[in-house]
Amino acid sequence: MKYLQSFELHNINENFDYNLLLEDKQYSVYKRVQDKTIRKLRLNLYFVGTFQMGVVALYPVVEALVKKSNIPDITPEQIVLLTIFSIAQILHVFDSDVKKIKQELEKEGIMHIVEHVKNSLQSIYKIFSFVSRSFGKIVDVFTDMLAYVALSAPTYMAIVELVSKDGLNLETLPQKVLIFGAGAAAFTFKSLIETIIAIVKNKIKKS
Repeated sequence: MKYLQSFELHNINENFDYNLLLEDKQYSVYKRVQDKTIRKLRLNLYFVGTFQMGVVALYPVVEALVKKSNIPDITPEQIVLLTIFSIAQILHVFDSDVKKIKQELEKEGIMHIVEHVKNSLQSIYKIFSFVSRSFGKIVDVFTDMLAYVALSAPTYMAIVELVSKDGLNLETLPQKVLIFGAGAAAFTFKSLIETIIAIVKNKIKKS
């Protein structure tokens, strides 16, 4: 598994105050829900432990996209299960713990959302790759995004803001990223990235 290779990126991330993230009520709630869910199902997924804050920071993004997709009565517990299971699929983790989560999603009747969540997470990774380049850094793999919380958390926050402003959801976000490079669509995507970068820079300054 490849991780961030830039010493500067590593140094910034090491000095990032994770407590600042958990001061936000939404993040602290999801951290508690994640811990409770993992204990309840007795899960031992390496990426949840290794990239804990990187995973926690993703929940509000998934929640915003799901709610904008007009999926009613979604709960924080379901958001946690959807996100963890989708990450497991992206990382090609298919062990007994992942099977437990799949069974829970099927029991909750929301298994059909998984593919949309997975596609959205992959789109967020692509967006994060573009954002990181603007800071002069290269992000090679999906786990880099989870590892570098100091940049990914502000990026996720920026995406949440755009979800409410631009009507992004589980279908339109992947579509916007997918059509990047096709004429006028490229301009639209470029504008999206520039907007996110501006918000991220502002949030990093505040931090």
